[in-house]
This record gives sequence, C-alpha cells and structure tokens, in this order.
Amino acid sequence: MQVRQRLNNNVVLVDDADQQMIVMGKGIGYKAYPGDQINESLIERTFILRNNAENEIDQVKALINEVPIEYIILSDNILKFAKEELNADFGVGMLVSLADHIFSAIDRKKKNIQMISPLHWDIKQLYPTEVKIGEQAVKYIAQELKVDLEDTEATSIAMHFISSGNNYDSIQQAMNFTKIISDIITIIQYHFQIKIDQNSIVFSRLVSHLQYFLIRQVKEISMMDLSDEMIKIVINQYQSSFQCAEKINNYLQQNHQIKASLQEEIYLTMHIERVHQIDEN
Repeated sequence: MQVRQRLNNNVVLVDDADQQMIVMGKGIGYKAYPGDQINESLIERTFILRNNAENEIDQVKALINEVPIEYIILSDNILKFAKEELNADFGVGMLVSLADHIFSAIDRKKKNIQMISPLHWDIKQLYPTEVKIGEQAVKYIAQELKVDLEDTEATSIAMHFISSGNNYDSIQQAMNFTKIISDIITIIQYHFQIKIDQNSIVFSRLVSHLQYFLIRQVKEISMMDLSDEMIKIVINQYQSSFQCAEKINNYLQQNHQIKASLQEEIYLTMHIERVHQIDEN
C-alpha cells in the first residue's frame, strides 16, 4: 500500500493495486508522505473507495476535520452490526452520514436540545429490523461514550439504513415515503375495517411493494404490461380490493401529485387482496 495523501495523523488515502482506500489507525499518518509505503501494522480500519472517489475523499476530509476519530470508529462498528442484520454492504458515504449524525445527536444531548421525529411511531411499525439496529446503536453509544440518547434517536438512526437499503435518493425522500406508506396502510385498514398484523409476512411484503411502487412513480419506471384479460379478471374477482386501490390512487393524486397507471393499480390490488384474505382467514 502506497501513500497517496495524508489526511491527518490517523487517516491516510492510499493506493493498493488498482484500488484507492482510506485507512485509519492511531499515528498511521505521522510522517507519511506521498509515495511512501504505509505501515500496515498500524491499520485499524480500511474503506475502499468505489463510486465517485473524489467526492468520497472530500466527504472524509470534511468529516475528520469536524468529528473526532472515536465517533468514526464507533459508527463503523455500528455498520458492521447492521451489515450482519441486513445482509448489506455500506460504503464511505454511509459511514460519513452516520458518524456526522451521531456526533450531532450527542452534541444536541449535551446542550439539552430535543428533536423528536413526527414519524417515530410510523418508522417503528414499518421498519422493525432497521429500528432494532437503531436501538442497538443507542445502547452501544451509551456503553462506549457514556451518553444516554433519547429512545426516539433509534428511529432517526434507523432512517439512515432505511434510505440506504431501499433505493431512496435521500433520507428526506425516505421520510416522505414513510409518511405516505403509513397513510396508505391507514386507508386499507379503514376500507376493510381491519387491523393488519404488523408482524406478519404479508404486512412486510405490502410495505416492500409500496416502497418500490412509490420509487417507480417518482422515477417514472414502467411496470410490465398486463393483458386486458388479466386486468378484467383482477377487477372482477377482487372488486373491493380494486376499489381500495382506487382510493389510494385518489389520495396520491390529491396530496402528492402522483398518478399511478392502471397496471400499477392492478398490482397494488393483488397485494391488498392478500392482506384482506389473511384477515378473513
């Protein structure tokens, strides 16, 4: 590994074969000059730069100038736990956003500034796995840094994993879609006068379908066309579920300027029907 750029005493940008990497370790950047071989025995953390390398380098530079190294290491440990839970991999961008968030959350706690997400309960209901990671993170922060964050901070941390794992463009978009999904589930429950079991596989599949349904509308991605015969069969056999899908479409048009195609309504109808059938059984 060859030094490309020393970022500070503990962080160095290196070249390794055809890859650029950020390596971290106590004192690893001390007297490290471009072209030198890095002392690999000092490496504690390694991050491979993948997509926009220059942008990721700038993000890391900004992070290490503002956030102490212990917050970065703590955040990386949280990401390792999340990787096992979600079976997902996270890049430098995720590390930067999470470390910055935790640093800011602890700063607010010390200044006695409370910020409660209005979507706290929606997030807990819709994304139990991500919230579990957030809760573990809050416990880990208390253990390592002796700072007891509010319980609601678990859902704020969870949003980083929700936005990362569901093809959302940003945390703000993930939050907006969470509110819409919660409203859609309320429409379904009211339409059938039921309470959906939020621990069921059917509920999890419905949430997942709604996530990608909304992403397709925003990104204008077309679904596979259904035959006219298939459309007629679904509408005739699942009339109540189709009526519910139309209510959802009306809500989206009136409140979010989203108009789903008939094909999307049919797919949504079939997911709604599964929920309805489970309740009847």
